[in-house]
Amino acid sequence: MADETKNPETPVTTQKREGQPFEIPVLPLQNTTLFPDTMVPLAVGRPASIAAVEAALASEEKLIGCISVRPEKTSEADPKPAELFEVGTLVMIKRMERVEDTLHLIVQGTDRIRVQEWVQEEPFLRARVQISPELEVRNKEEVEATKRNVQSLIQQALAYLPQVPPEVRLVVLGADDPARLAYFLGSILSLGVEKEQQMLEANTVDELMHLSHEFLAREVEIIRLRSKIATEAQTEMDKAQRDYVLRQQMKAIQKELGEGDDSHRDIDEIREKLEAAGMPEAVKEEATKELNRLGRISTLSPEYSVARTYIEWMVSLPWNKASAEPVNVQRAAKILNEDHYDLEKVKERILDFLAVLQLKPVVKGPILCFVGPPGVGKTSLGKSIARALGRKFARISMAGM
Repeated sequence: MADETKNPETPVTTQKREGQPFEIPVLPLQNTTLFPDTMVPLAVGRPASIAAVEAALASEEKLIGCISVRPEKTSEADPKPAELFEVGTLVMIKRMERVEDTLHLIVQGTDRIRVQEWVQEEPFLRARVQISPELEVRNKEEVEATKRNVQSLIQQALAYLPQVPPEVRLVVLGADDPARLAYFLGSILSLGVEKEQQMLEANTVDELMHLSHEFLAREVEIIRLRSKIATEAQTEMDKAQRDYVLRQQMKAIQKELGEGDDSHRDIDEIREKLEAAGMPEAVKEEATKELNRLGRISTLSPEYSVARTYIEWMVSLPWNKASAEPVNVQRAAKILNEDHYDLEKVKERILDFLAVLQLKPVVKGPILCFVGPPGVGKTSLGKSIARALGRKFARISMAGM
């Protein structure tokens, strides 16, 4: 008796029904996976792939095997059999349109297939394949529960995707067959070839639904984060546009009132002084922030004079100026005694601090706080300390700070 599996004249439909291996042209797919029970468009441009499609169209059944290329083997060259997965999808070519050197196809997946043997590499790939068994359900209740969870996740995803057509929503949410639902999701989500291949190679509905739920949950979280980022970016953009419009309106109003030019000129002068003041970076950043806020305040506002006084005071401080005369405790004691009678405990405490500075000049100077009613000598003590150290005395009022 002749071996039917090696007879190319045996119809594929008969061999398929009998579960026998059969030969078929193979179309390698790069960066995508095709699932059973789905209809998708394909563009074919490589000479070897075009030859495989033409061979399939020449047959009565117009069937071709679509098998994905392993991600790590993707290249510009025509893929070899070893670079393809062993499990693919048997598809029927529903429509073909030739545009210049490219074939545009509409194909429908029918069954999962597994490669038994590669029989041809040139001019196109051809393999002996066998239809994989139908997926079995091991735990019906668990499958149903997972299906409902998947449909719930789909509803969450659709809430972030208003552009999805209503027909797709009805198909997805109204699907009764768990396997078809999973394959449909695999075809519309960008999961990557490895994850899509895991779904295609699942041998039970339980495993297929578990993978679908896992992958879909991750995709929903990504969609949610993308939506959140887009919303925040849009909010920031709207705020920036609003601030710009208000600023332009404010400039126009100030110009009509005749106060815009003078205020801007004053702010530019303060900005030049700020740049030349030699402030530390942290202080300069804060002063610049206050100056920018001053530019947005009307000159008629009471807050304008307060803010301007504060900035001008910061600019006037001697940030990069310092005296460098060494500390001499004996000279300091003499000057303190010349300027003040009695106050022995106070003068002794001051000399203690100066002695530390004389021994360790690199130590950061301490802050002395003199407390007492007016007229007891607080300011005069400060002047004596400055004279004893050869420093300039600066008096800063802290009122209103």
